[in-house]
Amino acid sequence: MKTTRTFVVAVVAGLIAVAPASGAPTRTITINHFMRGCHLWQLGNGPPKVTLSATLARGARLRVENDDIMPHVLIQLSGPKLKLTHPNMNRLGASTSVVFARKGLYRFTTAVGDDYPWMKSMGKTIGKDNVLQLTLRVQ
Repeated sequence: MKTTRTFVVAVVAGLIAVAPASGAPTRTITINHFMRGCHLWQLGNGPPKVTLSATLARGARLRVENDDIMPHVLIQLSGPKLKLTHPNMNRLGASTSVVFARKGLYRFTTAVGDDYPWMKSMGKTIGKDNVLQLTLRVQ
């Protein structure tokens, strides 16, 4: 009985040692609509940017929300392979999230669709549509 208890304690301790930090916060990036360039990333209440870089703790969850007038698909370009659940944000307010269990440098972009038909009244945007680039360093 003592050997079994010691084994169980050792296994649980090992699992805790390799588990990602569950206390890591969720960070939110919103894809917002702007008249010049159509869309930009915005991390929390930070400034809107075409190219966004951020650092996350290992185990952090990233939530990406689409508040643009067109659908976006989140695409991982590089970094340790992630399982993207529902990367197709095909309606206003749609979101996707991902947990970063491994350290590394991750790069993302989005593929955009046509404006939602009911948003045509928003008018023409100024200039070419921005190509969004996101770089995340997970420590």
